[in-house]
Amino acid sequence: MATPSSAVWATPDDLDPDGNEIHARIHAILSTANFEHLQKAALLARNTQKEHVACAIDPKSFTYGMNNLVLKVAFSDGVDWIARVHHVPVNRSNSREHAIDMLSEVATLKTLKSRSSIPVPRVYGFDTSPNNPFGFPYIFMECLRGRVLSSTIARQVPIAYHQKVAGQLADVLFQLENLTFDKLGRIWCGENCDEAPRIIASDQDVEPTVIVPKKTSLEWFYELRQDQNRAALEGHAHDPEWRTSCWILKTAISHFVIEDRLHGPFPLCHFDLHYGNLLFDDEYTLTGVLDWSQAETAPLERLAVSPEFITFPLLAPDKNQLIIDFRNATRDALHELEKRMESSPSAAKQSTALSTILGSRQAEITHRCTYSRPHRALFDGKLVSKLIYGDHVSWEQLVAVYGAVALH
Repeated sequence: MATPSSAVWATPDDLDPDGNEIHARIHAILSTANFEHLQKAALLARNTQKEHVACAIDPKSFTYGMNNLVLKVAFSDGVDWIARVHHVPVNRSNSREHAIDMLSEVATLKTLKSRSSIPVPRVYGFDTSPNNPFGFPYIFMECLRGRVLSSTIARQVPIAYHQKVAGQLADVLFQLENLTFDKLGRIWCGENCDEAPRIIASDQDVEPTVIVPKKTSLEWFYELRQDQNRAALEGHAHDPEWRTSCWILKTAISHFVIEDRLHGPFPLCHFDLHYGNLLFDDEYTLTGVLDWSQAETAPLERLAVSPEFITFPLLAPDKNQLIIDFRNATRDALHELEKRMESSPSAAKQSTALSTILGSRQAEITHRCTYSRPHRALFDGKLVSKLIYGDHVSWEQLVAVYGAVALH
Protein backbone atom coordinates (compact mmCIF):
# COMPACT_ATOMS: atom_id res chain seq x y z
CA MET A 1 0.00 0.00 0.00
CA ALA A 2 1.22 3.48 -0.88
CA THR A 3 -0.83 6.35 0.37
CA PRO A 4 -2.03 9.17 -1.87
CA SER A 5 -1.42 12.75 -0.89
CA SER A 6 -5.18 13.23 -0.60
CA ALA A 7 -5.62 10.52 2.06
CA VAL A 8 -7.63 11.32 5.15
CA TRP A 9 -5.12 11.63 7.97
CA ALA A 10 -5.93 10.65 11.55
CA THR A 11 -4.54 11.69 14.92
CA PRO A 12 -3.99 9.71 18.15
CA ASP A 13 -7.24 11.19 19.47
CA ASP A 14 -9.11 9.24 16.76
CA LEU A 15 -7.93 5.92 18.19
CA ASP A 16 -9.81 3.67 20.60
CA PRO A 17 -7.03 1.38 21.88
CA ASP A 18 -9.29 -0.22 24.49
CA GLY A 19 -12.04 -1.23 22.08
CA ASN A 20 -10.29 -1.82 18.77
CA GLU A 21 -7.43 -4.26 18.20
CA ILE A 22 -5.99 -2.41 15.20
CA HIS A 23 -6.16 0.88 17.11
CA ALA A 24 -4.35 -0.77 20.01
CA ARG A 25 -1.53 -1.94 17.75
CA ILE A 26 -1.19 1.51 16.18
CA HIS A 27 -1.20 3.14 19.61
CA ALA A 28 1.62 0.80 20.65
CA ILE A 29 3.74 1.93 17.70
CA LEU A 30 3.05 5.60 18.24
CA SER A 31 3.91 5.37 21.93
CA THR A 32 6.97 3.09 21.79
CA ALA A 33 8.69 3.43 18.39
CA ASN A 34 11.92 5.37 18.00
CA PHE A 35 10.84 8.04 15.53
CA GLU A 36 14.16 9.86 15.79
CA HIS A 37 15.83 6.76 14.36
CA LEU A 38 13.23 6.56 11.56
CA GLN A 39 13.98 10.16 10.60
CA LYS A 40 17.71 9.42 10.49
CA ALA A 41 17.06 6.29 8.41
CA ALA A 42 15.00 8.34 5.93
CA LEU A 43 17.81 10.88 5.54
CA LEU A 44 20.28 8.06 4.99
CA ALA A 45 17.99 6.49 2.37
CA ARG A 46 17.53 9.88 0.72
CA ASN A 47 21.30 10.24 0.44
CA THR A 48 20.85 13.89 -0.41
CA GLN A 49 23.86 15.99 -1.33
CA LYS A 50 22.13 19.13 -0.09
CA GLU A 51 23.44 20.48 3.15
CA HIS A 52 21.15 21.25 6.07
CA VAL A 53 18.25 19.13 4.74
CA ALA A 54 16.20 17.92 7.69
CA CYS A 55 13.54 15.24 7.97
CA ALA A 56 10.37 15.29 10.07
CA ILE A 57 7.98 12.41 10.76
CA ASP A 58 5.01 13.46 12.86
CA PRO A 59 3.47 10.52 14.80
CA LYS A 60 0.42 12.68 15.45
CA SER A 61 -0.61 12.53 11.78
CA PHE A 62 -1.11 9.18 10.06
CA THR A 63 -3.44 6.89 8.17
CA TYR A 64 -3.75 3.12 8.37
CA GLY A 65 -5.21 -0.08 6.98
CA MET A 66 -5.68 -3.66 8.14
CA ASN A 67 -1.93 -4.38 8.23
CA ASN A 68 -0.02 -1.13 7.98
CA LEU A 69 0.35 2.29 9.56
CA VAL A 70 1.34 5.05 7.12
CA LEU A 71 3.22 8.20 8.12
CA LYS A 72 4.32 11.27 6.22
CA VAL A 73 8.05 11.71 5.72
CA ALA A 74 8.61 15.43 5.13
CA PHE A 75 12.03 16.75 4.08
CA SER A 76 12.82 20.40 4.62
CA ASP A 77 13.53 20.95 0.89
CA GLY A 78 9.92 20.13 -0.03
CA VAL A 79 10.32 16.44 -0.88
CA ASP A 80 7.70 14.14 0.66
CA TRP A 81 7.81 10.36 1.14
CA ILE A 82 5.68 7.79 2.91
CA ALA A 83 6.83 5.50 5.71
CA ARG A 84 4.73 2.34 5.77
CA VAL A 85 5.01 0.53 9.09
CA HIS A 86 3.71 -3.00 9.61
CA HIS A 87 1.52 -2.91 12.71
CA VAL A 88 0.59 -6.62 12.85
CA PRO A 89 2.79 -8.22 15.53
CA VAL A 90 5.81 -10.08 14.15
CA ASN A 91 7.39 -12.61 16.51
CA ARG A 92 10.35 -14.93 16.16
CA SER A 93 8.25 -17.79 14.83
CA ASN A 94 7.11 -15.85 11.74
CA SER A 95 9.70 -13.08 11.37
CA ARG A 96 11.44 -14.79 8.45
CA GLU A 97 8.17 -15.40 6.61
CA HIS A 98 7.20 -11.77 7.08
CA ALA A 99 10.62 -10.60 5.88
CA ILE A 100 10.27 -12.68 2.71
CA ASP A 101 6.81 -11.19 2.13
CA MET A 102 8.16 -7.66 2.41
CA LEU A 103 11.18 -8.37 0.22
CA SER A 104 8.98 -9.94 -2.44
CA GLU A 105 6.73 -6.86 -2.46
CA VAL A 106 9.75 -4.58 -2.82
CA ALA A 107 11.10 -6.82 -5.60
CA THR A 108 7.73 -6.65 -7.37
CA LEU A 109 7.64 -2.85 -7.23
CA LYS A 110 11.24 -2.59 -8.44
CA THR A 111 10.50 -4.98 -11.31
CA LEU A 112 7.44 -2.96 -12.31
CA LYS A 113 9.49 0.24 -12.21
CA SER A 114 12.19 -1.18 -14.45
CA ARG A 115 10.05 -3.23 -16.85
CA SER A 116 6.84 -1.22 -17.20
CA SER A 117 5.40 2.28 -17.14
CA ILE A 118 2.61 1.30 -14.74
CA PRO A 119 2.49 4.08 -12.11
CA VAL A 120 3.63 2.36 -8.93
CA PRO A 121 5.41 3.92 -5.95
CA ARG A 122 9.19 3.94 -5.99
CA VAL A 123 10.82 2.22 -2.98
CA TYR A 124 13.60 4.26 -1.35
CA GLY A 125 14.54 2.03 1.55
CA PHE A 126 13.32 -0.67 3.91
CA ASP A 127 14.09 -2.70 7.01
CA THR A 128 12.31 -6.03 7.46
CA SER A 129 13.46 -6.72 11.00
CA PRO A 130 11.06 -6.19 13.93
CA ASN A 131 14.18 -5.74 16.08
CA ASN A 132 15.62 -2.76 14.25
CA PRO A 133 16.26 0.44 16.26
CA PHE A 134 12.92 1.88 15.17
CA GLY A 135 11.21 -1.18 16.66
CA PHE A 136 9.04 -2.27 13.71
CA PRO A 137 9.51 -3.31 10.05
CA TYR A 138 9.08 -0.41 7.62
CA ILE A 139 9.36 0.67 3.97
CA PHE A 140 10.06 4.16 2.63
CA MET A 141 8.00 4.83 -0.49
CA GLU A 142 7.19 7.54 -2.95
CA CYS A 143 4.11 9.58 -2.06
CA LEU A 144 1.86 9.27 -5.09
CA ARG A 145 -0.50 12.09 -5.98
CA GLY A 146 -4.17 11.47 -6.62
CA ARG A 147 -7.31 10.19 -4.98
CA VAL A 148 -9.08 6.86 -4.58
CA LEU A 149 -12.62 6.62 -5.95
CA SER A 150 -15.46 5.88 -3.55
CA SER A 151 -17.09 3.25 -5.74
CA THR A 152 -16.49 1.15 -8.86
CA ILE A 153 -15.13 2.94 -11.91
CA ALA A 154 -18.23 2.42 -14.04
CA ARG A 155 -20.46 4.04 -11.42
CA GLN A 156 -18.12 6.68 -10.01
CA VAL A 157 -16.32 8.05 -13.07
CA PRO A 158 -18.42 10.41 -15.25
CA ILE A 159 -19.41 8.70 -18.50
CA ALA A 160 -17.52 11.37 -20.46
CA TYR A 161 -14.30 9.96 -18.98
CA HIS A 162 -15.12 6.24 -19.32
CA GLN A 163 -13.21 5.82 -22.58
CA LYS A 164 -10.15 7.54 -21.15
CA VAL A 165 -10.12 5.43 -17.98
CA ALA A 166 -10.84 2.23 -19.94
CA GLY A 167 -7.83 2.95 -22.14
CA GLN A 168 -5.58 3.47 -19.12
CA LEU A 169 -6.79 0.31 -17.39
CA ALA A 170 -6.32 -1.60 -20.66
CA ASP A 171 -2.73 -0.35 -20.79
CA VAL A 172 -2.08 -1.64 -17.25
CA LEU A 173 -3.53 -5.04 -18.20
CA PHE A 174 -1.55 -5.09 -21.45
CA GLN A 175 1.73 -4.41 -19.67
CA LEU A 176 1.02 -7.09 -17.06
CA GLU A 177 0.01 -9.52 -19.81
CA ASN A 178 3.46 -9.05 -21.30
CA LEU A 179 5.46 -8.97 -18.06
CA THR A 180 5.80 -12.75 -17.91
CA PHE A 181 7.84 -15.51 -16.32
CA ASP A 182 8.06 -19.24 -16.97
CA LYS A 183 7.02 -20.23 -13.43
CA LEU A 184 4.18 -19.53 -11.01
CA GLY A 185 5.09 -17.82 -7.75
CA ARG A 186 6.39 -14.59 -6.18
CA ILE A 187 9.06 -12.26 -7.51
CA TRP A 188 12.39 -12.23 -5.69
CA CYS A 189 15.41 -9.98 -6.20
CA GLY A 190 17.61 -11.19 -3.35
CA GLU A 191 17.92 -10.22 0.30
CA ASN A 192 18.87 -6.64 -0.66
CA CYS A 193 16.50 -6.44 -3.65
CA ASP A 194 19.43 -5.70 -5.96
CA GLU A 195 19.46 -8.87 -8.09
CA ALA A 196 17.69 -9.75 -11.33
CA PRO A 197 14.12 -10.88 -10.64
CA ARG A 198 13.32 -14.56 -10.42
CA ILE A 199 10.38 -16.60 -9.16
CA ILE A 200 10.23 -18.17 -5.72
CA ALA A 201 7.56 -20.33 -4.10
CA SER A 202 4.28 -18.79 -3.01
CA ASP A 203 4.34 -20.82 0.20
CA GLN A 204 5.40 -18.55 3.05
CA ASP A 205 7.44 -21.21 4.83
CA VAL A 206 9.63 -22.04 1.80
CA GLU A 207 13.00 -20.31 1.60
CA PRO A 208 13.87 -18.44 -1.62
CA THR A 209 16.84 -20.77 -2.12
CA VAL A 210 14.49 -23.69 -2.82
CA ILE A 211 14.05 -24.27 -6.55
CA VAL A 212 10.42 -23.79 -7.59
CA PRO A 213 9.04 -26.74 -9.57
CA LYS A 214 7.16 -25.94 -12.75
CA LYS A 215 3.40 -26.03 -12.34
CA THR A 216 0.61 -25.77 -14.90
CA SER A 217 -2.25 -23.30 -14.80
CA LEU A 218 -4.61 -26.24 -14.24
CA GLU A 219 -2.71 -27.25 -11.08
CA TRP A 220 -2.68 -23.64 -9.87
CA PHE A 221 -6.46 -23.24 -10.20
CA TYR A 222 -7.15 -26.68 -8.72
CA GLU A 223 -5.02 -26.09 -5.61
CA LEU A 224 -6.55 -22.65 -5.07
CA ARG A 225 -10.12 -23.97 -5.38
CA GLN A 226 -9.42 -26.90 -3.07
CA ASP A 227 -8.11 -24.53 -0.40
CA GLN A 228 -11.18 -22.32 -0.81
CA ASN A 229 -13.52 -25.33 -0.69
CA ARG A 230 -11.99 -26.62 2.52
CA ALA A 231 -12.54 -23.20 4.11
CA ALA A 232 -16.09 -23.00 2.74
CA LEU A 233 -17.07 -26.41 4.13
CA GLU A 234 -16.00 -25.63 7.69
CA GLY A 235 -19.32 -25.81 9.48
CA HIS A 236 -21.11 -27.01 6.32
CA ALA A 237 -19.39 -30.34 5.66
CA HIS A 238 -22.63 -32.33 5.76
CA ASP A 239 -24.85 -29.79 4.03
CA PRO A 240 -25.85 -31.18 0.58
CA GLU A 241 -26.17 -27.74 -1.01
CA TRP A 242 -22.78 -26.55 0.20
CA ARG A 243 -21.17 -29.78 -0.96
CA THR A 244 -22.81 -29.36 -4.34
CA SER A 245 -21.58 -25.77 -4.66
CA CYS A 246 -18.02 -26.79 -3.87
CA TRP A 247 -18.17 -29.61 -6.41
CA ILE A 248 -19.50 -27.24 -9.06
CA LEU A 249 -16.81 -24.63 -8.34
CA LYS A 250 -14.10 -27.28 -8.57
CA THR A 251 -15.32 -29.01 -11.73
CA ALA A 252 -15.90 -25.61 -13.37
CA ILE A 253 -12.12 -25.23 -13.76
CA SER A 254 -12.33 -27.37 -16.90
CA HIS A 255 -14.60 -24.73 -18.44
CA PHE A 256 -12.07 -21.90 -18.37
CA VAL A 257 -8.50 -23.23 -18.44
CA ILE A 258 -6.89 -22.36 -21.79
CA GLU A 259 -4.89 -25.19 -23.30
CA ASP A 260 -2.26 -23.13 -25.11
CA ARG A 261 -1.52 -21.24 -21.86
CA LEU A 262 -1.32 -24.36 -19.71
CA HIS A 263 2.47 -24.14 -19.35
CA GLY A 264 2.71 -20.35 -19.47
CA PRO A 265 4.15 -17.90 -19.94
CA PHE A 266 2.59 -16.55 -16.74
CA PRO A 267 1.98 -12.81 -16.30
CA LEU A 268 2.46 -10.81 -13.13
CA CYS A 269 -0.98 -10.49 -11.59
CA HIS A 270 -2.40 -7.92 -9.18
CA PHE A 271 -5.05 -10.00 -7.43
CA ASP A 272 -7.17 -7.04 -6.32
CA LEU A 273 -7.16 -4.62 -9.25
CA HIS A 274 -10.13 -2.40 -8.50
CA TYR A 275 -11.04 1.20 -7.68
CA GLY A 276 -9.77 0.96 -4.10
CA ASN A 277 -6.23 0.39 -5.34
CA LEU A 278 -6.22 2.96 -8.14
CA LEU A 279 -5.38 6.67 -7.91
CA PHE A 280 -6.72 9.34 -10.26
CA ASP A 281 -6.23 13.07 -10.60
CA ASP A 282 -9.07 15.54 -11.18
CA GLU A 283 -9.07 14.78 -14.93
CA TYR A 284 -9.21 11.02 -14.27
CA THR A 285 -5.66 10.38 -15.34
CA LEU A 286 -4.37 7.26 -13.61
CA THR A 287 -1.61 8.33 -11.22
CA GLY A 288 -1.07 5.17 -9.18
CA VAL A 289 -1.73 1.45 -8.90
CA LEU A 290 -1.42 0.50 -5.24
CA ASP A 291 -1.05 -2.54 -2.97
CA TRP A 292 1.17 -5.09 -4.69
CA SER A 293 1.79 -6.95 -1.43
CA GLN A 294 0.17 -10.19 -2.62
CA ALA A 295 1.12 -9.97 -6.30
CA GLU A 296 2.45 -13.09 -8.00
CA THR A 297 2.75 -14.57 -11.42
CA ALA A 298 -0.52 -16.34 -12.24
CA PRO A 299 -2.38 -17.93 -15.15
CA LEU A 300 -3.49 -15.46 -17.82
CA GLU A 301 -7.13 -16.38 -17.12
CA ARG A 302 -6.79 -14.91 -13.61
CA LEU A 303 -5.58 -11.58 -14.97
CA ALA A 304 -9.01 -11.10 -16.59
CA VAL A 305 -10.67 -11.15 -13.15
CA SER A 306 -11.55 -7.84 -11.49
CA PRO A 307 -14.55 -6.49 -9.53
CA GLU A 308 -14.58 -3.68 -12.12
CA PHE A 309 -15.69 -6.13 -14.82
CA ILE A 310 -18.24 -8.31 -13.03
CA THR A 311 -22.00 -7.71 -13.11
CA PHE A 312 -24.16 -8.15 -10.04
CA PRO A 313 -27.34 -10.28 -10.04
CA LEU A 314 -29.15 -7.99 -7.61
CA LEU A 315 -28.10 -4.73 -9.28
CA ALA A 316 -30.53 -2.71 -11.39
CA PRO A 317 -30.15 -3.42 -15.14
CA ASP A 318 -28.97 0.13 -15.92
CA LYS A 319 -26.23 -0.12 -13.31
CA ASN A 320 -25.06 -3.44 -14.73
CA GLN A 321 -25.15 -1.97 -18.24
CA LEU A 322 -22.70 0.71 -17.12
CA ILE A 323 -20.33 -2.06 -16.02
CA ILE A 324 -20.79 -3.99 -19.26
CA ASP A 325 -20.14 -0.90 -21.38
CA PHE A 326 -17.01 -0.01 -19.41
CA ARG A 327 -15.78 -3.62 -19.62
CA ASN A 328 -16.34 -3.67 -23.38
CA ALA A 329 -14.46 -0.39 -23.77
CA THR A 330 -11.53 -1.79 -21.77
CA ARG A 331 -11.52 -5.00 -23.81
CA ASP A 332 -11.60 -3.10 -27.12
CA ALA A 333 -8.73 -0.84 -26.05
CA LEU A 334 -6.74 -3.87 -24.91
CA HIS A 335 -7.39 -5.62 -28.21
CA GLU A 336 -6.00 -2.62 -30.11
CA LEU A 337 -2.81 -2.70 -28.04
CA GLU A 338 -2.42 -6.42 -28.67
CA LYS A 339 -2.99 -5.96 -32.41
CA ARG A 340 -0.31 -3.30 -32.59
CA MET A 341 2.19 -5.58 -30.89
CA GLU A 342 1.31 -8.49 -33.19
CA SER A 343 1.94 -6.31 -36.26
CA SER A 344 5.42 -5.42 -35.05
CA PRO A 345 8.15 -7.00 -37.25
CA SER A 346 9.87 -8.44 -34.17
CA ALA A 347 6.68 -9.85 -32.63
CA ALA A 348 6.76 -13.52 -31.71
CA LYS A 349 3.85 -15.85 -32.40
CA GLN A 350 1.21 -15.16 -29.76
CA SER A 351 -0.90 -17.62 -27.77
CA THR A 352 -4.43 -16.78 -26.62
CA ALA A 353 -4.59 -13.06 -25.83
CA LEU A 354 -6.11 -11.50 -22.72
CA SER A 355 -8.66 -9.48 -24.72
CA THR A 356 -10.30 -12.70 -25.98
CA ILE A 357 -10.98 -13.71 -22.37
CA LEU A 358 -12.01 -10.36 -20.87
CA GLY A 359 -15.77 -10.06 -20.55
CA SER A 360 -16.44 -13.60 -21.73
CA ARG A 361 -18.58 -16.24 -20.02
CA GLN A 362 -15.40 -18.12 -19.20
CA ALA A 363 -14.02 -15.00 -17.46
CA GLU A 364 -17.18 -14.76 -15.35
CA ILE A 365 -16.83 -18.43 -14.34
CA THR A 366 -13.17 -17.79 -13.51
CA HIS A 367 -14.19 -14.82 -11.37
CA ARG A 368 -16.80 -16.80 -9.40
CA CYS A 369 -14.38 -19.71 -8.90
CA THR A 370 -11.36 -17.68 -7.79
CA TYR A 371 -12.40 -14.23 -6.53
CA SER A 372 -14.53 -15.93 -3.91
CA ARG A 373 -14.87 -16.00 -0.15
CA PRO A 374 -15.78 -19.05 1.97
CA HIS A 375 -19.11 -17.53 3.06
CA ARG A 376 -20.03 -16.91 -0.61
CA ALA A 377 -19.42 -20.46 -1.88
CA LEU A 378 -23.11 -21.44 -1.97
CA PHE A 379 -24.07 -18.23 -3.81
CA ASP A 380 -21.16 -18.52 -6.27
CA GLY A 381 -21.82 -22.22 -6.87
CA LYS A 382 -25.41 -21.52 -7.89
CA LEU A 383 -24.32 -18.73 -10.24
CA VAL A 384 -21.67 -20.94 -11.87
CA SER A 385 -24.14 -23.81 -12.30
CA LYS A 386 -26.39 -21.44 -14.28
CA LEU A 387 -23.45 -20.27 -16.39
CA ILE A 388 -22.50 -23.85 -17.23
CA TYR A 389 -25.84 -25.65 -17.48
CA GLY A 390 -28.32 -22.84 -18.10
CA ASP A 391 -31.89 -24.06 -17.64
CA HIS A 392 -31.11 -27.57 -18.86
CA VAL A 393 -30.12 -28.86 -15.40
CA SER A 394 -31.84 -27.66 -12.24
CA TRP A 395 -30.14 -26.92 -8.94
CA GLU A 396 -32.21 -29.69 -7.34
CA GLN A 397 -30.86 -32.19 -9.87
CA LEU A 398 -27.29 -31.13 -9.15
CA VAL A 399 -27.85 -31.49 -5.40
CA ALA A 400 -29.26 -34.97 -6.02
CA VAL A 401 -26.02 -35.91 -7.83
CA TYR A 402 -23.38 -34.13 -5.72
CA GLY A 403 -25.03 -33.47 -2.36
CA ALA A 404 -24.22 -36.86 -0.84
CA VAL A 405 -20.69 -37.07 -2.23
CA ALA A 406 -17.83 -36.13 0.09
CA LEU A 407 -15.47 -33.58 -1.43
CA HIS A 408 -11.93 -34.77 -2.07
